[in-house]
Amino acid sequence: METIDGKRLLKLIKEIDMTNRRNRIRVIIGVFVALFMITAYMPATSYAAAGYIKVLLDGKDVEFDVPPIIENDRTLAPFRKIGEALGAEVEWDQGTKTVTAYKEDKTVVLRIGENIAYINQTPVKLDMPPIIKDSRTLVPVRFFSEAFGAAVMWDNAIRTVLINTGEKPSKYIMGYYYSQSYEDFLKNIDKMSSTAVKWYTLDINGDVTDKDDTRYINVPEGYESVIKLSKENGLEIHMLVFESDSARLQKVLATPETRARLVNQMITVVEREGYDGINIDFEYLKVADKEKFNEFVKSLYGELKDRGKSLNLSLPVKTEKTDWWPGYDYTTLGKYCDFIVLMAYDKNPSIPGPQSGIDWVEEVVDYAIARVPAEKIVLGIGNYGYDWGAGKRGSVISENNGATYLLFADELSKKYGLKLSIDQKSGLLFGTYTDENGVTHEVWMESNYSVDVKAKLAMRKGLKGLALWRLGFSNPSFWDTLMDNFNPVKY
Repeated sequence: METIDGKRLLKLIKEIDMTNRRNRIRVIIGVFVALFMITAYMPATSYAAAGYIKVLLDGKDVEFDVPPIIENDRTLAPFRKIGEALGAEVEWDQGTKTVTAYKEDKTVVLRIGENIAYINQTPVKLDMPPIIKDSRTLVPVRFFSEAFGAAVMWDNAIRTVLINTGEKPSKYIMGYYYSQSYEDFLKNIDKMSSTAVKWYTLDINGDVTDKDDTRYINVPEGYESVIKLSKENGLEIHMLVFESDSARLQKVLATPETRARLVNQMITVVEREGYDGINIDFEYLKVADKEKFNEFVKSLYGELKDRGKSLNLSLPVKTEKTDWWPGYDYTTLGKYCDFIVLMAYDKNPSIPGPQSGIDWVEEVVDYAIARVPAEKIVLGIGNYGYDWGAGKRGSVISENNGATYLLFADELSKKYGLKLSIDQKSGLLFGTYTDENGVTHEVWMESNYSVDVKAKLAMRKGLKGLALWRLGFSNPSFWDTLMDNFNPVKY
């Protein structure tokens, strides 16, 4: 056996130690890489994530200084805030540790730690007594709300208490204004909170223009009356800037200088025309331009805020299962705008089938509110459908309104015997017919039922409101359905 002297032994020990250190570093790096890969593909933390309890009263978020908690499967919330939200007068007696709430002919009394409450002096057994936490008195939300005649539900998927007093809530309702929209705008101006006018786009140089006849994007004659009427009737009016040419977007977003140029041009138009803000509708954005688009939105938002104006974004939609549009970073974009409109329609119009089914739309909403606060989300509804036949596709709405570029379901029924029925899964209208050339057509379109479900979804999820694509596609039953659910916010 070879003999090793002291110096060689020390050198060998150091080499072994260095080898072990390198191995440990490799292991640590491997662990971090694995953790990154795991978290990179996990959905973003939801604003309704475990540990956070939300309370919606008639579709409106109730904000608390001390958050609601769950004890023994019962939700408790600060009594004063929940009582005042329900329209009750509330009192606290420190000596007896008693909560008393009054509303009209109803008096409700609860005492800390006691399982018996009193409604107009009648004892009622509680599943969970009131408690004191963080110097706030918390009461059982279900009992307290139901005592004043409200209906209460729990949505476990979004950890939200839904309280319905029977009073109609107010929601933000936006109408997109495009070609042949004026009559629809006039008829329903009282039912909207805002309109976004699609009168602007980018030219081949990346400059803002209001004249693009190839895409029917231009400022119409008499446009001043739309702005004037909006302001007179409590509507916000937004300058909508549309672009769907990926190469053109890539060019204009390329550098800080090109982005600043575009921002300045938009600000100039907003101030000249007196718009309340801007709606950005940039479609088919390349993933390589994601960060540049984020920077553009951040800069535009800051400039608008400095002038007391707002920014909203029309975004293509995603689900946890499928990200069709990786160029749009919901989390970052949600921070630098006043609200986002989810364009929850045209799922895959190249293939006949439901394009905005209620099942799919809920997935779209859930993806969005996991990354952006629900109160900054507006759900877009495309009040139209498609007629597919012989490899062609045409847009269809329910009734003939004089539009020169649409098909009308009522006329198709008269001419070809089209019969539409509700598809149970999607909630949309579906039907087929054969034309005079023997071609079989398939029709799918929005229904009053699906509109109603989406309106209720907006309330259940605590969304800011709804947006109609577009004025010129609506009919009286569409607006009746919305108004049955809520009133428009007015300014």
